Amino acid sequence: MVYSIYITGTRFSGKTALCLGLMQKFRELGFRVGYFKPIGIGLKEVEGEPIDPDVHLMREILGIREPPEVITPITLGRRYLSELGECEDLRRRIMDAYEEVSGDKDILLIEAPPDPELLICCGLDVPSLAERFKARIIFSVRGVEDEVAERVILYKEFFESRGVELLGAILNFVPLQQLERMRGVVSPILQKCGVEVLGVVPDKRELTMNTVEELREILEAEVLAGRDHLDQLVDGYLVGAMTPESALTWLRRSVGCAFITGGDRTDLILTALETMPSVIILTGNIYPSVAVLTAAEEKGIPILLVPYDTYTTVMRLEHLDGRITPSPTSKRKIQLIHEMINEYVDWRSILEGYANWKKRAKWPPEC
Repeated sequence: MVYSIYITGTRFSGKTALCLGLMQKFRELGFRVGYFKPIGIGLKEVEGEPIDPDVHLMREILGIREPPEVITPITLGRRYLSELGECEDLRRRIMDAYEEVSGDKDILLIEAPPDPELLICCGLDVPSLAERFKARIIFSVRGVEDEVAERVILYKEFFESRGVELLGAILNFVPLQQLERMRGVVSPILQKCGVEVLGVVPDKRELTMNTVEELREILEAEVLAGRDHLDQLVDGYLVGAMTPESALTWLRRSVGCAFITGGDRTDLILTALETMPSVIILTGNIYPSVAVLTAAEEKGIPILLVPYDTYTTVMRLEHLDGRITPSPTSKRKIQLIHEMINEYVDWRSILEGYANWKKRAKWPPEC
């Protein structure tokens, strides 16, 4: 018998980061913790098979032994409604996988798909599955504006109408200028409406920024210089199609950015190197001069070479969404998640729920 916590929320609200951080914390305290994502979104392929990148991340970082098809028995494509098959068969696959992944665990963290209502047409939405798992729900939402209070309350009523309990809400990615309002105004409103606020987590830009290595991977780029600095974080993009004099003002405002230009623009690239971007991306497969490569190595700034034109390069970069990837360059992000769970999330209250559940369940049974 396992204590199941279903972590759901609005899109891009940090559900995977919460699962990762809580799993690290509970393991640190000696609990046997499992991870389950009954419905995944197949945005990545591993060995030719579609896999949810969040599942790939959790398996690689945390050493989860269960195979991907058990951790995520249903993986949806973009046009999933035409690929569903029989709903009863989907439910059976999910419940069989749930039994397998939860068998020897104290706590099971279940990550929801992007929206709690996904597959409500099949009875596989979050509250329907939570009822089957006997799971309690933690709701994560980006704490940007006052409207998040209404959104949390709306979903609370949605969950409770299906007979499942909302353990609490986490206001995530809160801008620094909104922190006091989320703590002093929004949180008390939620408490008054019966929602326990389990955390107000500030927005850490370094958690959602991509590394140079992640840019290299999606662009399939060749590294010409700065190979030892691919773990640097990228704070935005700047396309260079102007004179060095015109570019200088923009470059000074964009320290830490990815600067994108042609390899034949030696004067512009050397100017950019003086303003310390995180990386310079050269388009069109045009190799730069030796002077450029020498200056980049001296300053520790990676130079990436791609075969695409500038427009295609920028379009490819738009697919990056700040996800954490299971690579050595993500160690800083993973450590940051651990620190944020410790400092900003009330994990003790979550464990109190486990302790109370265990007393009620009288598990293990008395002889």
